[in-house]
Amino acid sequence: MGSKIIGEYLTFDDVVIVPGLAPVDPAEVNITGYASKSIMLPIPVLSSPMDTVTEHRLAVLLARMGGLGVIHRNLDADSQAREVQLVKKSNPSLWAEVPRVDSPEALEDLLLRLEETGARAAIIYHGGVPAGIYIERGADHEYWAGKASAMITLLELVNPAPLTDEMGYLMVGAAVSPFDVERARKLEKAGADLLVTDVAHLHNEGAITALKELVDSVSIDVVAGNIGTREAALDILSRVEGVAGLRVGISSGSICSTGEVAGAAVPTLQAVLNVVDALEELGLHGKIPVIADGGIRNPGDAAKAIIAGASSVMTGRLFAGTEEAPSRKVRVGGRVYKTYRGMASRGAMERRHASDRYSKPSKVLEEGVEGLVPYRGSAMVTLMELATGLQAALGYAGAASIREAWEKGRLARITPIGSNEIKPHDILTK
Repeated sequence: MGSKIIGEYLTFDDVVIVPGLAPVDPAEVNITGYASKSIMLPIPVLSSPMDTVTEHRLAVLLARMGGLGVIHRNLDADSQAREVQLVKKSNPSLWAEVPRVDSPEALEDLLLRLEETGARAAIIYHGGVPAGIYIERGADHEYWAGKASAMITLLELVNPAPLTDEMGYLMVGAAVSPFDVERARKLEKAGADLLVTDVAHLHNEGAITALKELVDSVSIDVVAGNIGTREAALDILSRVEGVAGLRVGISSGSICSTGEVAGAAVPTLQAVLNVVDALEELGLHGKIPVIADGGIRNPGDAAKAIIAGASSVMTGRLFAGTEEAPSRKVRVGGRVYKTYRGMASRGAMERRHASDRYSKPSKVLEEGVEGLVPYRGSAMVTLMELATGLQAALGYAGAASIREAWEKGRLARITPIGSNEIKPHDILTK
């Protein structure tokens, strides 16, 4: 029979980035990545297609800043198509719906205008020149004034450029079952730029056959996933022509319990390594983008995934607590939270089975949990922190771009004791 133990799987906490000679300052690191063969991302971040994470509000903000939102499919097809259309109809300017205040001193007026418009941020002008930014962050309000302020600095470092199509409209992705060609066509007609198959384990005979029909039925890019092994990538790419990207990672999400209840998992870092190995064998690494999906907690995790070979990362947890996420706010003990749940949780499955006739309840086992995450304010801050942190992390790796990170970046195993040592320790913290 041979050994049943094939090796060890690495997670983000098992490795560190090996510092290298930085060729440029962090602010000059080019983090342009890809969501698919034809969609280049100024900021290589996608939001996860979860019903407590991505609808049109978040997708609009991400596209305005250079990322990409993927609308969840826990809606009937017409409603999901309308969410796509709302993104396509939105003004691509980052500040299109943000009030402008003429004086840094007019704080009371600013608060009133924010309340009237429902906006969560404002840019403050003084003498016609940007003097600062006011933004709601978490349960508190924070205000920075002056060109040296944290927010202005972040904006200058990232230099947000909207993600637009050839007609100048914001770009948006949408999740779809590989079995639902009818929905896929409706989403394409509504203006979706990208379809992302939403399957926990795509390496399945029926799902691969359905994927082929789906790809052949639409003219927009289709990202296939989720997968986690070299064999899955080889099987899918050998049987389905036209796959425009691969979404990788199994059971690394913070609200996914597949690894616990079903015992099956491929941590996202290892999934990237596995799939990139297959792409290199086929001479396709860099031609078919890899999206690292799940377990991205900070810019360091994103950088590790990219060094391993990913072209972009997908996260739900980091955006779940933002103002633009569609979930409701909950106040607990003086603090504000937002609801967050896995798409294989009971609540999410019940909603999906009620709205999507192609979402067969083939599993009765819950493979996701539901809970609360701290309210984070505008997703603008989250995305900017991810972008600037990613620039810094790739700079540490000695890379000036994502492609250089593939070539020059190195990861090293670290012991559990070493992992504890590189975190803040031996002090009292709040």
